Amino acid sequence: MNKTLTRTICIKLDVDGHDVALAATQRAFNEAATWIARVCWDEGITNTNTAHHRVYGKTRLNFGLGAQLAVCARAKAVEAIKAVKVRQREQTKTSCPTFGPRGSVRYDARTYRLMSLERVSLNTLDGRIVCRLLLGARQHEMLVDPVWAVGGADLVWTRGLYYLHVTQSREAPTETEPDRPIGGTLGVDLGIVRLATDSEGETFTGAQVKQARQRYHTRRQRLQKVNSKNAKRRLRKNAGRERRFQRDVNHCISKALVRKARVSCKALALEDLTGIRERVTSLSRDSGGDCSPFVRVA
Repeated sequence: MNKTLTRTICIKLDVDGHDVALAATQRAFNEAATWIARVCWDEGITNTNTAHHRVYGKTRLNFGLGAQLAVCARAKAVEAIKAVKVRQREQTKTSCPTFGPRGSVRYDARTYRLMSLERVSLNTLDGRIVCRLLLGARQHEMLVDPVWAVGGADLVWTRGLYYLHVTQSREAPTETEPDRPIGGTLGVDLGIVRLATDSEGETFTGAQVKQARQRYHTRRQRLQKVNSKNAKRRLRKNAGRERRFQRDVNHCISKALVRKARVSCKALALEDLTGIRERVTSLSRDSGGDCSPFVRVA
């Protein structure tokens, strides 16, 4: 049986004056999800059907959600409970999940609908509202791709702006045993000082990432000391830039490695660090090495 591939398209929304309705829906939805999570946590419920019969009626009565939004709130809460249980099995300290008033709102095929002229219809406590999708060229291309089927969506609020995270899915290609690469295999070792090193000796340094981190750290310290209204506005503006820079560097390195492997007709092989903590023994700081100076594979 083939697996399913999924992807998410992040689309900015023009809510066209519906901020109040969306904020009220967010608040009620996340209050309901938090209550459902607490009930399931206290009663040890992780089964979807059991949770539905336990909380559906009271969810609609206590929080004013429509039938399908109540179902979506239950789905969000149960999935969060299951994720916490997985971490619990890994001996990680966990607690019952909660959701803030500005948490995301989950929509399914019955609670939202993509319309013509790049519009979307969303279910709220005040009924259906229509917002405009602010699509870029790449987002439009992904959204209309007939190979990918449109699934559910999450309404996300970030710094005063609304985004719709639309999920798409397709059937994964049938897995087959790969033929022996014509040019052999290009191995890739991952690290911190050198973000990646291939088996031909080419390295991708992390110096620029380290410099960027130091620069952003110094800037945050300076603005936090000032603590003025303008400084706080600058802090909000700079939030996330370091993460986006790191993601862009990683993306450029991965594209370069794939391009190199394709040109030389080689397969790519990445090191597998699964279970590395259980497979290593400690070494001293003087042991040398780049990526893992304190460990040695057992």
